[in-house]
Amino acid sequence: MTDRRVRPSQSDFRPHGLRIAFTLVELLVVIAIIGTLMALLVPAVQMAREAARRAQCANNLRQLALAAHNYHTLHRSFPPGLNQFEHYYSPRYRGTSLFAFLLPHFEQEPLAARWNYETPLENVQGGAAAAAATVIASLVCPADRITENPAVQSDGKYLGITSYGGNGGTRSYFPTAATTDGIFHTTGPASLPSPNQGTIRLRDVTDGATHTLLFGERNHMDAHFESFAEVRWVDSLQQVGSWAAIGGRKRIRDVTMSGHSPINYQLPFDQSQRELAEPPLILSWDFAYYEDLRFCAWGSGHPGGANFALADGSVRFLNETLPSITLQALSTRAGGETDLQDLQR
Repeated sequence: MTDRRVRPSQSDFRPHGLRIAFTLVELLVVIAIIGTLMALLVPAVQMAREAARRAQCANNLRQLALAAHNYHTLHRSFPPGLNQFEHYYSPRYRGTSLFAFLLPHFEQEPLAARWNYETPLENVQGGAAAAAATVIASLVCPADRITENPAVQSDGKYLGITSYGGNGGTRSYFPTAATTDGIFHTTGPASLPSPNQGTIRLRDVTDGATHTLLFGERNHMDAHFESFAEVRWVDSLQQVGSWAAIGGRKRIRDVTMSGHSPINYQLPFDQSQRELAEPPLILSWDFAYYEDLRFCAWGSGHPGGANFALADGSVRFLNETLPSITLQALSTRAGGETDLQDLQR
């Protein structure tokens, strides 16, 4: 006999009025809510990441300042910006940078032991494996956009790039017109603008250690400037900032910046718009004026300004709107300025 009982369907157990699927309106509401949450979340994540990058950068500068003071304790002065001597053989000038002198003081003892202080050019031997090609993590800001590190120079040398430089005073480049009113400059028999310039002691900082810059950041990005590098009027910013600064006296640009330009200065025109330049920019050698401004400029990948370590070891974030007169006052060690209320965190 056939069993005529009908099995209950799943719908028979469903509570009255309960639906499984979303309506189109409900789905659109959910999507809108998710979109709103994402719009709120993404900026918060970006801000958290930038805060972390800025904190790491500040810590790097704090360690550099501590290293410089440790060096000062041992040698009774800060290190040379770039100690230069003249050689009879090509290349003519040899030297050692402030970061090479500081290697033993910020946990780079193995690299310091490997470093040849007597014959600096030997430190670039070995291509990408050369001592000068070493990329030192604590010398790179996580917000600095360096496309290739170590960077290959026009002469084929590999050099590790840093995001930081020492305070070169009110003007750190060109060497022949550079000042020596900061903390770091060329020293030694072949120094510029005068031969046999010496190093700076803490007691020379008569403006006060809390009112004088020691280290700061360099920004490697400037699309307008790079347009001139593309036509070989100037070196790319991506090749500038070698912590080893192996080469001639112009390498002071790699390890110092100054108050000669505003913080985060960028070239205001590209190579195709050079007729807008003032002073006029007609031939490649006219670009030296702008090269000087850009290589002297402090800057960073952080929004609105850059981190700096002061001579007392503290670290501050200075706004890019800081007046030039205040920035230059902070750049001098003995300018007579003692009341600098424009410092900004």
